[in-house]
Amino acid sequence: MRRLRQAVRFVPLALIAACGTKKDSARSIIGYAQVSSVAALDEARDGFFKALADSGYVRDSSITVLERNAQGDIPTLSLIMSDFIQQGVTQVATVSSVATQAALKAITDRPIIFGAVANPYIIGAGTSPTNHRPNVTGAEIPLPVDSAVMLAHEAFPEVKEWGTLFDPADPFAEFYLEKAKAGAAAAGVRFVTVACTGPGDIASGIQALKAQGANGVVQIPSVMIGGAFSAVVKSTRQADMPLVATSTSFGGAPIALGLSFYANGYSMGLLMIRVLRGENPATIPFQAERRRRLVIDLNAAREYGVTIPATIVSRADSVIGGTGASVTSTVGARITNQQPVRRGNNPFGFWLVAVTQGLAYAALAWGVYLASRTLHFADITPDGSFTLGAAVAASLIVGGTDPLLATFVAVLAGMVAGYVTGVLHTRLGIKDLLAGILVMTALYSVNLHVMGKSNVSLLDVGTLVRDVHRIIPASVTWSDDLSLGVLFFAITIVLGLILAWYLRTDFGMAMRAVGDNPAMITAQGVDRRRMIELGLALANGLVAFSGALIAQQQGFADVGMGVGTLVAGMAAVIMGETLLFKRRGLGMTITMVAAGAILFRGMVSLALRLGLNPIDLKLITAVFVLAALALPKLRYSRASGSASR
Repeated sequence: MRRLRQAVRFVPLALIAACGTKKDSARSIIGYAQVSSVAALDEARDGFFKALADSGYVRDSSITVLERNAQGDIPTLSLIMSDFIQQGVTQVATVSSVATQAALKAITDRPIIFGAVANPYIIGAGTSPTNHRPNVTGAEIPLPVDSAVMLAHEAFPEVKEWGTLFDPADPFAEFYLEKAKAGAAAAGVRFVTVACTGPGDIASGIQALKAQGANGVVQIPSVMIGGAFSAVVKSTRQADMPLVATSTSFGGAPIALGLSFYANGYSMGLLMIRVLRGENPATIPFQAERRRRLVIDLNAAREYGVTIPATIVSRADSVIGGTGASVTSTVGARITNQQPVRRGNNPFGFWLVAVTQGLAYAALAWGVYLASRTLHFADITPDGSFTLGAAVAASLIVGGTDPLLATFVAVLAGMVAGYVTGVLHTRLGIKDLLAGILVMTALYSVNLHVMGKSNVSLLDVGTLVRDVHRIIPASVTWSDDLSLGVLFFAITIVLGLILAWYLRTDFGMAMRAVGDNPAMITAQGVDRRRMIELGLALANGLVAFSGALIAQQQGFADVGMGVGTLVAGMAAVIMGETLLFKRRGLGMTITMVAAGAILFRGMVSLALRLGLNPIDLKLITAVFVLAALALPKLRYSRASGSASR
């Protein structure tokens, strides 16, 4: 009887639990996917969740949200969609075109609501706003690129040739290029383009545009270039080329004409609410954001040394650097009275950027040389430690730390990363390549935590350029690239001398012996494991130092800037060794490795400068490197042929 009474007493609790479970299972589970954390997509995200909250759909209260961000790794999107299916989401929300494409491929049995998509018809979501896939609806955002080109011509009628950078890997690059060319044709101006396959190409790309005759830039939308927009601003300033942006999500351009990604995300949220309330996505037409926003930045105009016509300022939705009607009546005086520094047109500016970047990459090449040639260690950590150096330096500088101290801390951070790779290999027995892969992978998350976001801008922030101006007062009239070029040259000389001296010391010779003859060095009583750990720490400290310099040169740190770093470093090492006609001493080898870094950047810049088909950009660069590598073989073959005759 007692057991029966206990069972009866638990019946109400069981009923309550059952009811609660039924209620939870009925709650909608939204799977939210975003390809990366850039300003425009983050704005769309904020608008989406604000729309849900305004209608009473509160996260973890009335709805469950599984939020995922691929952080730029596109293959991860497929895994995210698979996870959504496994988690039993009831609706899927996607922000960006590639995230929507991944959802369209993987999900057909539940609603998909998209946002921040320029043209949903290109990616196969449908053929018209009302004729689309039955489980799909969303809010598109066709940015007014053609109107931006015409506005640029109206604002700066003296500029007869405009240009833009574009990413060939962007699915909408050609779409926006065609719109820009249509706007240029309507305005009666010439429009030229240069391809950029990575953030490091932006500075050279702007110079290539100028070499092709462009006197101004209308930057079309791009996820990659948008994440590095501060580099576009910095480079166009130095080139004296007015900049018009086609998105209002990025600051620094005197004129920006675009659509609100926040409003687009809000519209996406309203569509999600309709689906949550029972509407069928098949009956909901695609929504398009139409209200354009014109933003005038008078502070940026002053930095560029340009005057925005009062008629355009009067039409602006937002004016930065002035308020009220006084902006309209005094805009010309407001800008020109600031007397901005105008630098003369430097015909060698394009190659100056390439050499400056090459000097900054010299430390990277030396770091790769230490690991691959001195230690004979297949280390892939540089793809992460390069970004770590940039992230640490940029975050500290933005936080108010002296740039020199911030750069030093970045070097220490890189040394820690390299040391961890060494410990994984020497103490845990993990293969060298796998140890580097593990640390490089982990550093992606570490770099995001260091920066707090995917991109940190150093635009108009005191960097090492300030120290150059303090040491050489006359350099105030120089461009940033010239100032940094002088600084990087001095750093390269000093660092190269220190590295050559160090590798000739007893300790350095022991480290070299670790790679050349590990059995002998162990027999001599040297702790080989400790040498590998310290050697990798030194190598990745140099790599991080290079990352810190590049971040300050290009004006930003981005979580994806380390992709391909090891390839660039190895190319510099191999090309440097190829330039040695015969075996030379250690000092000459170190010198030529640095020369290889400069030459490699020069080859990339040359490919841009020649205006080659953007699809062939990487191919042509590879051909240049191959030619350099083949020179010793060809020289040897010719010498053998002459000797035989």
